[in-house]
Amino acid sequence: MEKINITIGQDGSVKLELNGFTGGKCTEATKALEILLGGEIIERELTSEYYAAEEVKQEEKLSAS
Repeated sequence: MEKINITIGQDGSVKLELNGFTGGKCTEATKALEILLGGEIIERELTSEYYAAEEVKQEEKLSAS
């Protein structure tokens, strides 16, 4: 099952954690959120599952601009 967890920090930063996405599906799933949040991606961490085309867990931090 694909799942996106969104955490908003007290400083306005946004963290996205994705589970259950294979390959590049995770970046496609967050594209609309990134646009809506209007933030610049500060950090993107892809796990080995991303490269193995299995379950992916991705963390992204968006600036609070």
